Amino acid sequence: MIRCNISRVVMVCAIVLILIFMFRNYNGDPRSASDTPQIIELETTYVPPTTLFSPPKTSRASKPPSQPEKPQSVAEKFFVFSPRCKIPYVDPLKSELVDVMSDVPLKVCSMDQDLFSVLYDRKARHYTLRVNQDFVKTKYADSSDLHCVYREVIPGSNDSFAMTNSPQVFEEYFVVPRHFLGVVVQCNEMKNLSQVVQVDAFSFAQYPEDRNETSDDWRGIHYPSVFLFGVDSMSRMNYRRTMPLTSQFTSQQGWYEMEGYNKVGDNTLPNLLAVLTGRSTKEWSRNCNLKHPGCFDFVTYLWDHFHNAGYLTAYAEDLPAISTFNYLKSGFTRKPVDFYLRPFLMILDHVLETVDWFDQKYCVGRRTSFSYVFDYAKQLIQRFVKETSKPLFGLFWTSSCTHDHPRGGELLDGIFVKYLEQFKEYGLFDKAIVVLFSDHGSRYGELAEISSGFLEERLPMLHIYLPPHYRRRYPEVARALQLNKNRLTSAYDLHMGIRSILKPIRPGLEFVSTIECYGCQSIFETVPRDRGCDEANIPYHWCACDTFVPVSSSGFTKKLAGMIVYRMNKYLAQLNLDADCQRLHLRKLVRSKRQLHFDSVGVEVSPIDGMETFQLQFITSPNGGKFRSVINSDPTGTYVDIELEGISRLNSYRNESQCVEDMLAKKICVCRKKKSNGSSIVDESSKVRKVKYSWIADQEDEYDDSNDHVVGRIRIYQ
Repeated sequence: MIRCNISRVVMVCAIVLILIFMFRNYNGDPRSASDTPQIIELETTYVPPTTLFSPPKTSRASKPPSQPEKPQSVAEKFFVFSPRCKIPYVDPLKSELVDVMSDVPLKVCSMDQDLFSVLYDRKARHYTLRVNQDFVKTKYADSSDLHCVYREVIPGSNDSFAMTNSPQVFEEYFVVPRHFLGVVVQCNEMKNLSQVVQVDAFSFAQYPEDRNETSDDWRGIHYPSVFLFGVDSMSRMNYRRTMPLTSQFTSQQGWYEMEGYNKVGDNTLPNLLAVLTGRSTKEWSRNCNLKHPGCFDFVTYLWDHFHNAGYLTAYAEDLPAISTFNYLKSGFTRKPVDFYLRPFLMILDHVLETVDWFDQKYCVGRRTSFSYVFDYAKQLIQRFVKETSKPLFGLFWTSSCTHDHPRGGELLDGIFVKYLEQFKEYGLFDKAIVVLFSDHGSRYGELAEISSGFLEERLPMLHIYLPPHYRRRYPEVARALQLNKNRLTSAYDLHMGIRSILKPIRPGLEFVSTIECYGCQSIFETVPRDRGCDEANIPYHWCACDTFVPVSSSGFTKKLAGMIVYRMNKYLAQLNLDADCQRLHLRKLVRSKRQLHFDSVGVEVSPIDGMETFQLQFITSPNGGKFRSVINSDPTGTYVDIELEGISRLNSYRNESQCVEDMLAKKICVCRKKKSNGSSIVDESSKVRKVKYSWIADQEDEYDDSNDHVVGRIRIYQ
């Protein structure tokens, strides 16, 4: 009897458990309705959601094909989906995107064996430059058959000046003095001094003098280092597309991707300055002209805050001729950080043989341009993360592969991920917060001209890594980053997030206020879900929150495009530039899109004010200029609103606008040809040229071929 009752009880309990299990599965996971997910850190395969512009796809990592596909929610079709911002998802591997991009042949700078090597003595804290005897023995009896010299790289008094000293002879090796930033080394054959065996160059991250080692040891344990790695012109979609190895690396535990990260300006300077200062170029320009020498020295940067907190600071960027603070500007008049690589790179551009690839100096000497930047970062990690723990803030930026070619990331990917693996071996990801980011996507060229080019340009990649100890100590930061993944964020939020790292370290540290960024907040805190571009301080023209769909490119939209071209000509006339610039005509309306408006649940509705917003891409004559502009119009075209200042130039204008200084005019002007005697075809003396947007020199990123050599004064002793 007792056995029978026990069996019945067991059976009843089993039935109850089965019913509970079925009930939970029927109603779904209760966490799905919450906006605060539990943080579960697992190494998972990235499975992209379905895009608005492509049919649903079944991932190999998901359910077997025989099982029905789970209905997709509206939010999964968007990077950001909220009442005030809807950014549609773009499949990075969509055939339209892959097919339009031309192949990138790999380029090897040198296949020769290294004649020189550099060793570091940790005890003596100095570098030693050596001639590799194994290399010498393959061609010569001994090193006496070679005549080897080095030249020290000496920084100038400001960013526009650097020099080398006279050549100094050495034999098998020499100990590098502690004050050397870098050297250029060369060996010639002794019997024939005109015969160069090999030329190379090396930078040195020297151990700092006059540091309090006791304080540094304590800071190294308690302060996280902060490393910012930047890749120019890389959207989050193109990052997935062209840098799959690096993308896989940043999908590991501890990394957080911000899919709603929106740029705040046209080119590199406004976007990078927003990250580094928390303020716009327009705001800084109110105090001084950014083109004038010394202006950048009065700007307060993140590295200044970290320096005041006891950190070492570093900044390195390739392509010194068009670097962020120096292209068409005067740069710094004093050294901005403790470890500053620009003087070294300036010299290399002039003394080493360079090879252009995609219109940039890809090879400088025996190595790629970007390798000098990341080799310098590697030295700093070796010295101050692996060997001696010292907190360090560093920015390392590369443009050489990606600035002018949409598939340039393929050249960078394999090499860069090897650097990241080395950094991992040195312990960087145990001790440092790491940010991998870009300034913007492709602004002109193949990607800018496709249907999703609007989003490609406006959504730069952003990945943030928190080391294990930081996630344990500040779980609320990890939770906020996870929630912010699909919310609208900007460079100002990133600035405030990086700045917030110092708050628990130095509570009394004073910061420069972000005056115009009223709604901005730390990306390390949960940003509002219902957030628009106004709150994030993102200008309307660069806002990606508005969704556009294709419409007919004839009739009404062609009329609107003609109005934009008319307004462009009128703008040039207002500046008295009609004598310098040819009159533009609409050659072709390439693509037309209309903005969609949604209600709170994602259903399309009509615009509240009755004004439709169109995004038009068109080509003008006589220059074949390609433009994208936004225009607002009523249904009849009687009332229109054109924001000409936000027009995007999609192809490079190079030298065709040299005759004007206004930054907006440079985008649209086609200079009239000169007579043989050098005078203009039209009498220029009757009008005085005006400049309306002189302060937005930061809007200028395409550079004239004639400016390639303008790096500054270089003095080299032969």
